[in-house]
Amino acid sequence: MELEEMKATWEALSQKVAQQEKLTHKMIENMTHQKYKSRLNNILYPEILGSIICFLGAIFMILNFQAIERPIMQVFGILSILLLFGLPIISLASLSGLRKVNVSLMTYAEAIRNYSLQKIRFQKLQKLNVSMALLFLLIATPVFMEMNGKDISNIPYFWKLIFPLGVILFLGFSVWVLKNYNSALKKAEDTLSEIQK
Repeated sequence: MELEEMKATWEALSQKVAQQEKLTHKMIENMTHQKYKSRLNNILYPEILGSIICFLGAIFMILNFQAIERPIMQVFGILSILLLFGLPIISLASLSGLRKVNVSLMTYAEAIRNYSLQKIRFQKLQKLNVSMALLFLLIATPVFMEMNGKDISNIPYFWKLIFPLGVILFLGFSVWVLKNYNSALKKAEDTLSEIQK
């Protein structure tokens, strides 16, 4: 009798330990997933802020479109509005792919593979966004000037000094943002790598 009781107790204890291990593993996966998402929030929040600014800029341009008189500036104005709506959509769509990587629903290999694909996609789309934003800077500057009743040709050194400095500042800011995004992506990847350890 004692041997059978010990066997039953041993089996019950083994089952409890197995359940505890599963529960612990699940908790670690959930914590890792939360940590991963918080790392991506370092990219998400600035992108949301930038998207709001872009949408407000597009609304401003739509509301003041009648101030644009020259047909070429109207074309530039329409392109600027399209870019102001398109840039945030591209950026947020590429970021949503990264946020869909769910460690608790995938194996480690699937999560890493999915993350790697989404990371490459995100980085390519961010570089495209920088190029499109530079195009926006080029075509929107004269449009905003005309909306304010100013002619760029009357501003001395605009194309020789002011605009090139603006482009340099924009490119410097873009490189800084991309470095910060890559750093956040590296931290997110490190978080995913912690699961296998």
